[in-house]
Amino acid sequence: MTATAPRPHAARVRGAWLAVVALLALVGCAAGGRPREHAGAVPTDHPRIALLPFDNLSGREEQERLFTQTFLASLAKTGACDVVDLGRVETLLETLRIRSAGSLSPAQMAAVGDSLDVRYVLIGSVLEAGKVRTDDGETPTMGASLRLVDVGTGRVIWADVHVVTGDDRETVFGWGRERSPERLLVRLAEEMLRDFRTAGTEWRKRSAAGEEER
Repeated sequence: MTATAPRPHAARVRGAWLAVVALLALVGCAAGGRPREHAGAVPTDHPRIALLPFDNLSGREEQERLFTQTFLASLAKTGACDVVDLGRVETLLETLRIRSAGSLSPAQMAAVGDSLDVRYVLIGSVLEAGKVRTDDGETPTMGASLRLVDVGTGRVIWADVHVVTGDDRETVFGWGRERSPERLLVRLAEEMLRDFRTAGTEWRKRSAAGEEER
């Protein structure tokens, strides 16, 4: 497959991918196949979490808003945590003059935690948002990174990077192919956040087993 057009921010995207891979290596990476890596452990309780607006590294305009809203809706549906209203988050970042959630200083991170009364923030980046050309025509592709950060320590305690394309689930005669970028984005969010919820469940089981052994 080849891309339909050159991407003006290709170097920036490559840099983002390298940073994500390095991040996953630090928290204990598990990788395989198509770009899909996640690691770490989510909180054992039902935490209050703020999803910060996504950074857009895709080179395509307006994707950060679409990704943020889609992931927020999917996160709320998981029931894994209490989610802070996005409007409140955006107002705070504007007040603190924070333009990029991906480069918060320790002081800014602490201020976000105190103001929103959260211990954890989810920070995401749009890595891919476009189309690729196949023998059967163009198909959408979506990719993102996501990490859960403890605002008190600045420590990344869970991270995931995932890319999906419209033909990932294609069988014969084009059945299963997804041509809608919006529906593909919803699938991306649901798959990433399913791993987030599963990691939390597994961590709770291990914690419970450890307590029983004591």
